[in-house]
Amino acid sequence: MSFERIDVQTFKQRLDEGWEPFVLDVRGASEADLVSFDFVDHLHPHSSITEIAADLPKDREIVIHCRSGARSAMACMQLAGLGFGQLYNLEGGILAWAREIDPSMPTY
Repeated sequence: MSFERIDVQTFKQRLDEGWEPFVLDVRGASEADLVSFDFVDHLHPHSSITEIAADLPKDREIVIHCRSGARSAMACMQLAGLGFGQLYNLEGGILAWAREIDPSMPTY
């Protein structure tokens, strides 16, 4: 596999320990308007992720998330195909975060 998977528990722990990856949300703007992480660096739909590839950092780890993990996995594959390393797919996406980390977050 050309990217790693990271579960929400591990992601939260690493953030709490000071990890500062670039966080890419690959949902649509209307979804982000419903609920979003306050630590997202960029929002761009997965369907056109290659359009912003040149703007993404190649010298930082990148965590990609969506609602449930499927679209972010597709974005990881596309970016890996463009030569990006240090990619992480947030398993379960924002739904897993709401379920396991912050139950006060709205889900959709």
